[in-house]
Amino acid sequence: MKNLLPLVVALTVLVIAHFSTATAQQPPSEQAPEPRTDLTSSEPEAARLASAFSSKLSVPVTLSDGTRTLTQTRQQWGIRLDIERMLTGGKNDVAFKVDTAATTAAVEKVAGRFEQPAVDAKLYLSGGKLKIAPDVPGHTLDISATVEQLARAVESDPATQRLTVPYIDKPARITASYLKEINGQIASFTTQVGGNSSRLRNVKLATAAIDGTLLAPGETFSLDKVVGPRTRKRGYREATVFVDAKEVEGIGGGVSQVTGTLFNAAALAGLAIKEVHPHSRPVSYLPLGRDATVARGLKDLKFVNNTNTPIYISYTLRNRSLQAVIYGRKVDGQKVSLTRQVRRRAPGHVKAQLYRTIRLDGIDRKERILSHTYRWKPG
Repeated sequence: MKNLLPLVVALTVLVIAHFSTATAQQPPSEQAPEPRTDLTSSEPEAARLASAFSSKLSVPVTLSDGTRTLTQTRQQWGIRLDIERMLTGGKNDVAFKVDTAATTAAVEKVAGRFEQPAVDAKLYLSGGKLKIAPDVPGHTLDISATVEQLARAVESDPATQRLTVPYIDKPARITASYLKEINGQIASFTTQVGGNSSRLRNVKLATAAIDGTLLAPGETFSLDKVVGPRTRKRGYREATVFVDAKEVEGIGGGVSQVTGTLFNAAALAGLAIKEVHPHSRPVSYLPLGRDATVARGLKDLKFVNNTNTPIYISYTLRNRSLQAVIYGRKVDGQKVSLTRQVRRRAPGHVKAQLYRTIRLDGIDRKERILSHTYRWKPG
């Protein structure tokens, strides 16, 4: 027995070493897999819930402001079934969620139906006096608040839903208080319109386009822009115009008289004249140095409201009497006058300069606002 003991010990060591080596060399793929959770087990139930409650997405939801209404289904408003919540709830419980992007897009699409544009205050003449038609504030649909309201509404499940839409106030651009800064007439100028009915029609069209113009402080008036293209399509007719100092028939003849009359009113109002172009030859309705013409895209009458308050232009044609009146804030004691210097150098060759003097508090400020040479062939 004593002789066998060493042999038994040796065999035991060999067996232990064999199993240790085999375990260490076993590849990872042969190791026992970890237990896994079956994530697809709820898919049939999710499909069942989506089918069972799909009719809930057809429930109508109405937006209303008391006057206008708009009804769409929950589906159209971007409302969806919340299947994840429904899986954790009871079998007959329904839950909704809002697809924010889809709901926002749906609300933005219909927002215009609930918009109420603001109405600006307006000036008008009544009995020779300037009156103010008050402004009316408007409103626009509050997009984000409407989306939030729809999100809150889906927490309940009534047969129908009616929501009062939230608004954002939209004040008028021009308010009555703003127009009250205009306290009277600061200048006017009148000329008499001659010519045939076509010329008279052209004058009426251009005058109507300018009448009612409101110019904010610092804003530039452009007659060419305000009157727009003088074309047959817009009602203008052929009448006498000047081309290369010669009288010819052209579309829009007579608009230059509208230009010259307004130029004189603006000059007498003390406004800053930025662009003016006299004719190439004398006209019958204004003296040399005080006339002005316009040519689409080439010649314009521009002046700037250089006051601290808005100005309003009233332009009327009555019984061939064309009158431009400029209203604004009157400056007590201010007087504006225009004087000309005319030099006749030869027949058909005259140079004219126009000066403006503004007197305030006993101080005169004189400036030249026009210098022009007329050249034409007499006869």
